[in-house]
Amino acid sequence: MSIITSMRILVLFILCYNKANAALSTRYPIGGLFNSETLPTSEVAFDNIVKQGSKAYHGRVIHSEVDDSYSAALEMCDYTSDNKGIVALIDARPVDDICDFTCMLCNSLNISYLSLNWEPPVTLEKDLFTFSYHPSPEMISKAYATLIKKLQWDKFTILYEDESSFVRLQEVINTWPYNSDQILFRQLHPDKDNLETFKYIFKVVHMSYHVLDCDVKNIMKYMHEIVKVENSTQYQSFILTALDAYTVKLDEIDELLANVSTMHLTTSDDVNWKDLDMSNDVIRLETALTADALNHLEKALRSMGISEYIDNPPALCFKDAKIDYQDAAWPKGDDLRNALLQTKTKGFTGNIEFNEIGQRINFKLHYSKLSIESEFIHVGHWDSKTDMITDEREVKERSSTSKSVIRVVSKKGKPYFDVVQVNGTTMFEGYAVDLMQNIFDYMVKNNLIHKDLKYEFYRESEDKYGNPIAGTKKWDGIIGELIEHNAELAICDITISSERNAVVDFSTPFMSLGISLVTKEPDPVQPDMFSFMNPLSLDVWLYLATAYIIVSFILLICARMSPDDWVNPHPCNQNPENLENIWSLYNCMWLTMGAIMTQGCDILPRAAGSRWVAGMWWFFALIVTASYTANMSSFVSASRRSNEIKDAKDLVEQTSIAYGTVINASTYKFFENSNDTVYMKIFAAMKSAKPTVFTANNEEGVNRVRQSKGKYAFFMESTQLEYAMQRHCDLRMVGSKLDSKDYGIAMPKNSPYKNAIDTAILELQSSGTLFKLKKTWWEDKDIDEKCEKSENEEDDNGSLQMKNTSGIFIVLGVGGLLGFFVAIVDFLLHSYKICVKEKVTFKEALLSEWRASLNPRALHRLAAPPRSAAPSTATPSPLRERSQSRAVSVLRAATSFINFDEIY
Repeated sequence: MSIITSMRILVLFILCYNKANAALSTRYPIGGLFNSETLPTSEVAFDNIVKQGSKAYHGRVIHSEVDDSYSAALEMCDYTSDNKGIVALIDARPVDDICDFTCMLCNSLNISYLSLNWEPPVTLEKDLFTFSYHPSPEMISKAYATLIKKLQWDKFTILYEDESSFVRLQEVINTWPYNSDQILFRQLHPDKDNLETFKYIFKVVHMSYHVLDCDVKNIMKYMHEIVKVENSTQYQSFILTALDAYTVKLDEIDELLANVSTMHLTTSDDVNWKDLDMSNDVIRLETALTADALNHLEKALRSMGISEYIDNPPALCFKDAKIDYQDAAWPKGDDLRNALLQTKTKGFTGNIEFNEIGQRINFKLHYSKLSIESEFIHVGHWDSKTDMITDEREVKERSSTSKSVIRVVSKKGKPYFDVVQVNGTTMFEGYAVDLMQNIFDYMVKNNLIHKDLKYEFYRESEDKYGNPIAGTKKWDGIIGELIEHNAELAICDITISSERNAVVDFSTPFMSLGISLVTKEPDPVQPDMFSFMNPLSLDVWLYLATAYIIVSFILLICARMSPDDWVNPHPCNQNPENLENIWSLYNCMWLTMGAIMTQGCDILPRAAGSRWVAGMWWFFALIVTASYTANMSSFVSASRRSNEIKDAKDLVEQTSIAYGTVINASTYKFFENSNDTVYMKIFAAMKSAKPTVFTANNEEGVNRVRQSKGKYAFFMESTQLEYAMQRHCDLRMVGSKLDSKDYGIAMPKNSPYKNAIDTAILELQSSGTLFKLKKTWWEDKDIDEKCEKSENEEDDNGSLQMKNTSGIFIVLGVGGLLGFFVAIVDFLLHSYKICVKEKVTFKEALLSEWRASLNPRALHRLAAPPRSAAPSTATPSPLRERSQSRAVSVLRAATSFINFDEIY
């Protein structure tokens, strides 16, 4: 080869080399910083994207051999010296959420620092060239706070590994209501045994809801420890805060039946990973952020345009003074920063967008739940713009299929639950049994539970509702069975209360009720027909009758003695032969009777003496009638009032009747915790009563009421009282209900059956099934004879009843008959006088007087009515004349004394 040819080849080589350098110089140099703590897939993803080529940048992987921040910064000086500077650095290292030395060098030299971690807003405002591709902890914790509200947790535990959790979960902690139960914090140690911590959480304080904030690689370790401690994990719920938690294979732990929720930025089925030859790898958040940062940076660089020449960026080395950093700063650093702020793109982690301080905004978190197959299923998303979780699909609660038999605990007590022997076999019956059957049938029919699921009842050994055990955080009775997960459900007459609801869950109420007071029905009082005589005692009535007779005779004597009461019967005759006196005994008694009856009289005395006697009698009658009227009113009012208890307040105001309730039951707690003055007095009286007024159950209380002869009253739920009153006619409910409460089906916290049971109860209510069940067990079952109010038994309402006033009608009837009899005798005597006087037969006189007097259309009659025959002229026999003379003389004597002919 000649020299000339060699020279040509050299010239061509130099020209090609210069063109290559020119082409390279028109692309921005960038770097990706990784170390031993970063994921290998992140470095691979960065390298694969760079190798695909870009007209906007050329990049290289910078792998730090050291882990401490200062040494890594010194290495960066070597990597970027000798015209190897970079305009942007993608840092995948975990930097403990701070701006380390490398970050500070980039910000000092106007080099864009693209961090895959998050940085507090306080430092971000100063580090203008830092961009945090990881969402801020404020936003992430806000999402989890919203999720906790959505899941309706009433109390929960935060399980954390280090103090940085309090920063990542600050919104969860700060937004938790102060009036709710305090959050329980417990630290977990990834390199130690945490069994004692989990024992305390599950066995002592019985927590069911947990936020697990830990490194994703430690989740499996903690879950293995949890299943060692807690056998009934189906009642536990977890929120995993690690954004990579959905990649953990929890199906390897067969015993884990808990409900697990998490949120994440990436999805496992993104097909774009195939373009990077990484479809077979498990993509973690760090790797996705690496790819998103690189793609976002490329788009920002493209928006700046391609320059013919790019100034060499400065080396990332420490300087002696601040001014040295300013002099060495990259001139186009602000342009690239603005381009990054203005550029929006879509990536593996969703929308990539930043605010003015380099903080990521307007993104979505995917919401996933662990399915029955122990795989995380995407069910919705959380939007940072609205702070709302949108459901996209339903996932069946994995814990709902955890058992093949649902154990239902109850306590003996009619009509809810009873144990009977049928052909030597122990069986259960009652309202609770039928209610569970209806609920179960509805849930199976509507696919709310698995069709192969069964249920079985068992009786609580002590037949107790359950109360806290002193000195521990445990309960006994039915509530204790649920807390210890020995039973899945509890159905009986168990009241929903705040104390119980703090340790167990309750379904929608299936029955509403209140506290009522039951007493023994008082013995019926025999009616008093002559109750109108009660205002005056018997001796007063006798004295009054005696005074009436005596005064009548005195008035007769005075009127006969006084000349002024003897008057001229014919005023036209100035010299009468006879004087007339109207005051016969009959008229005297009529005057005194009219006065005391306050009806007055048509005849009055004329003489001073008789008027004085009459006046004194009127005064006496005035006092007697006024006293009788007043006493009658008082007597009627007193008869309306009763010494019987009318309401709870009456109990406090008396001491003759004792009262109690079931000890330590919901009614007992009501009085114990009440702030009402009356109820506080009632509880104090019950507490101090000797012997005790408390009973072990309602049945004992009812029996005590029936045997107490009205000296004991009992507070119990109105539904139980209704049941007892249907079977014992001697019981009655007094007053209105003291409160309003409900019965519900109790279950452990976070029970998988709650939603299904709530739906079933609402359906049974709307269809009338619950009403029919109650009617069956309260009015039809186990009852010999219904206690019904008789038709003639009317409510008093305070009015006088016929049974108490019938004596008045008897007096009226007897008096009327007596007057009728006297009228008949008078009529017969009058007819006889006519017979004698006119010498006609008695029959003729009687008939003529009858026809003349008893014609209702005639208002006048003849003084001497015509007779049917002429007067007889026959001479009567001497014997008849003598008998007639004797009869006439007797009649005249009586007439002279009583003076029937002169009644006015």
